[in-house]
Amino acid sequence: MLKNYFKKKSKFAIAVDIFIVVMLILLVIPATRKNTAALIIKSTLIVHQPKINKEKPQLNTETYNWQLQDLQGNTILFENLKNKVVFINLWATWCPPCIAELPDLQKLYNQYGDKVTFLFISNEDPAVISAFLEKRDFDIPAYIPVSQYPADFETNSIPTSFLIDKKGKIVIDKKGVAKWNSKRIKSVLDVLLNQQ
Repeated sequence: MLKNYFKKKSKFAIAVDIFIVVMLILLVIPATRKNTAALIIKSTLIVHQPKINKEKPQLNTETYNWQLQDLQGNTILFENLKNKVVFINLWATWCPPCIAELPDLQKLYNQYGDKVTFLFISNEDPAVISAFLEKRDFDIPAYIPVSQYPADFETNSIPTSFLIDKKGKIVIDKKGVAKWNSKRIKSVLDVLLNQQ
């Protein structure tokens, strides 16, 4: 039976089969499951492009009452981010799609972090978030919510990302993994940064 398999298959097909079997084994093993799933998802990022909202809904005034805390315990008020371009990413350290898009988001943050306010928000313990970021060499600005999520940012799925312009309009509302470090997104950010 094995002899027939090798006769019928090309070397490339055999290599693909071996790769698939290895990936399935890695997905079954609890210690490697999260990273393997993230790797598989990461390979599909190019097809997940965030779309620009045509209507660009305005943030509710209650949204500006939202309070967040950084990993050092400093509180920020969302109200202080008025008239700024804000990128919000709701994520978790245990979420393979979140992990898959983080390297891309780190690159975007490296390029735009001094111009755009980035908020990477997780409901997890700050020590868990810090250990995760340190282990993976990420230096994104992570926060935990102090007050309840505003209706504008409520979601049942992570990752979810929002891009808000200086006028408080939601330009992008993307549920699920996406390709963020792209020419298209950088072009959108450049336009938003140049708006008055």
